[in-house]
Amino acid sequence: MKKALRIIIPIVVVAAVIAVLAIVKKAARKTKEVPLNPSGTVGNTAGNLYNGGFFAENDGIIYFSNFYDKGKLYSYDPASGKCIKIANGSASLINTAGGYVYYYSSTASDQAGLGYVRNGRGIYRLKLKDKDSIMVAEGESDGVILLDNSLLFTLFEAGEKNDGNAAITLCSVPLGGGKPTPLISGHPDVGGNSGGLLYYSLMQETGILQSLDPVTGANTEIPGAHRMYLPDPDGQKIYFLDADDDYHLKVFDQSDKSTRVIADERCDTFNRHGDVIYYQTSGKGEDAYALKRVNTDGSGLETVAAGVYSDISIAGGYVFFRNFQSDVPVYMTPENGPVNIQTFDTAKDAVSIQK
Repeated sequence: MKKALRIIIPIVVVAAVIAVLAIVKKAARKTKEVPLNPSGTVGNTAGNLYNGGFFAENDGIIYFSNFYDKGKLYSYDPASGKCIKIANGSASLINTAGGYVYYYSSTASDQAGLGYVRNGRGIYRLKLKDKDSIMVAEGESDGVILLDNSLLFTLFEAGEKNDGNAAITLCSVPLGGGKPTPLISGHPDVGGNSGGLLYYSLMQETGILQSLDPVTGANTEIPGAHRMYLPDPDGQKIYFLDADDDYHLKVFDQSDKSTRVIADERCDTFNRHGDVIYYQTSGKGEDAYALKRVNTDGSGLETVAAGVYSDISIAGGYVFFRNFQSDVPVYMTPENGPVNIQTFDTAKDAVSIQK
């Protein structure tokens, strides 16, 4: 018996040491320093993030949630046509910069070659070089943006996203992970940004447009800007849906406090990229619903597709969208030039190649 114990005890000790080292190594990987991004780095456009953050672009590569494969994270190089899965689990609110992809997942899981075992809902950081993915912040979220070297995200402290009584806080966390820092209590739409500041309106409260410095935590009200839904700043101009005017698409000029109507009809959502805006109408009759395109000066208005569409995303020179409440098919059309709607077959075909 004593001889058996002499054999068993060292084995148990060694196993315990290995387990502790594994935990330490895992924690070290989570908080490992990430190279700093240059000033002015933004992980995704406001329009994409307001529409679910299912597409993002960096250095000519599109990172997207592949709805043909349960929303898993893929990369697509339009130049070569290469489209591959780079992480398991659902991916949304995608941001990318500095050789990393940051995303929210509600179904993160493990598969050989694509990170290690991980569970739970949270924000993940994927290193593109080796496809290693780790959680940097745990919890339920519906808004994430990378600004310079801070990740800002909404955190549901109680209940689920569909629970109207859930407590919500906007937090920040370093790119390398760590304890989140609460910034404001409330539920802002996360996406609008300019000069390293987050622009937001708490529509459940006053709706007054404010800017937030993620480093200092300072909040500043924007004079003359009220009830702006989905604010998208571009220099002195801020594009938005007017909550006090049936959600018409407008632009506010901070220099002279003037407001100009771009689309004189009710809109559900929009996505601006440069001088072009795509928006979904919300008309009184079925025939009035359509995805439309217009220039920021109000010219060139045209219908892209009749019907109800959602998750309007712009990346790699294309606009991607889906039928409302339908995952597939995913449609695409050139961002500029003549409308030419096709299905995103590259994403569909890539699923069978991965298996």
